[in-house]
Amino acid sequence: MTIIRSALTFLAGVAREPLVTFTLAGACLFAGYAWLNPGASIEAKTPVRVGQGEIRWLAETFSSQWRRDPTDEEMNGLIGTLVQEHLLAREARTLGLDVDDTIIRRRLAQKLAFLVEETAQIQNPDDVELRKYQAANAERYLSAPQISFRQIFYSPNRRANALDDAAADLAVLAPGAWPAGDPLPLETTYSRLDPAGVSALFGPSFAEAVARLTPGVWAGPLKSAYGVHLVLVTESEEGGPRPFEAVRASLLHDWRRQKASDASAAYIDKLRRKYGVTIDRQPAQLIPARTAAISAVR
Repeated sequence: MTIIRSALTFLAGVAREPLVTFTLAGACLFAGYAWLNPGASIEAKTPVRVGQGEIRWLAETFSSQWRRDPTDEEMNGLIGTLVQEHLLAREARTLGLDVDDTIIRRRLAQKLAFLVEETAQIQNPDDVELRKYQAANAERYLSAPQISFRQIFYSPNRRANALDDAAADLAVLAPGAWPAGDPLPLETTYSRLDPAGVSALFGPSFAEAVARLTPGVWAGPLKSAYGVHLVLVTESEEGGPRPFEAVRASLLHDWRRQKASDASAAYIDKLRRKYGVTIDRQPAQLIPARTAAISAVR
């Protein structure tokens, strides 16, 4: 009995040592994780292998960055770093450091999402499919209206009443005449501008007013971001469907993006059915309570 009592006293003393306690806790943690994750123990028994594909990737990455091939010493260093990365990553998974880690979860989700989308984007539709896509999204492939015009500027900084002066010139303007105006660091004649181009030069209200003018007749006064103008529209073209060949590259790009988006949505739906989703929190009830708690702290 004396021997047993002494042994128990010794074990109790040892158990109070922080290092021993930490070691025992770690052993229990590892055992529990291995029991819950049998795949981790299998991975731990598999040697780290750096294949030819990874070695080729290391060499190509180095060459792309430094514009030359790596030396043998540099290549050995790159491989050593990769092996170290594999070892640390494997041990981190063994220790469960990847569990409930926001950054790792987001990165894995991002990689899988990219994989799904890239798989969808490698498809090559024929012209029949692209024409169907163009017809279904016709409003996205219309040519913008284009307008050609001349403008004469009346400066509010040089005249007492630029608006009245422009109106007076317009009233006595003979066909084919060119009214006098004031200097402006812009062209007096523009050819085949779309509404966005006119708006960028003179402002949106001017662009809208010019689009409503009748070609071949001086009109105004029209106000712009600079002052007042008389305008002669020389040509006006309505927008419409663009030829298939002119938009084929855009159609292919947009078609692939649409397929990638559809594939991603379908895959997420499949995962929802596979795993199920349960959301416990109720925002309408939790948010006011949280707000009240924060107010109480303040």
